[in-house]
Amino acid sequence: MIDRRAFITVVGGSIFVRPLAAEAQPPGTVPRVGVIHHGEDWQLWEEGLQQGLRELGLDEGRHLVLETRETRGDLKAVEVAARDLERGKVTLICTAATSVTLAAKRATTQTPIVFFAGSDR
Repeated sequence: MIDRRAFITVVGGSIFVRPLAAEAQPPGTVPRVGVIHHGEDWQLWEEGLQQGLRELGLDEGRHLVLETRETRGDLKAVEVAARDLERGKVTLICTAATSVTLAAKRATTQTPIVFFAGSDR
């Protein structure tokens, strides 16, 4: 079973650490986080991520922007989405499921990927 709070803390912390390690963001820029998922039940995972970020005091739109790509189970679409998010210079990409994470990794070279594999079902 995954520790939801630990995962959300890593995602939340990563959006603030990555800009320090790479190029500096312009003042006032809100970090953008790419979220890639298969759709259907994975929508619930994204809702849990949003709720956890709110519990940490991170408001979407104010502290970060989530850019979601739903790929409907198509791993080629995951690769396209990951390349698109990287070209758009998101701070990081967040994925769930091993197959989605590996497809995103194949398609990107610069953008960090925060992921989890497994479920509590």
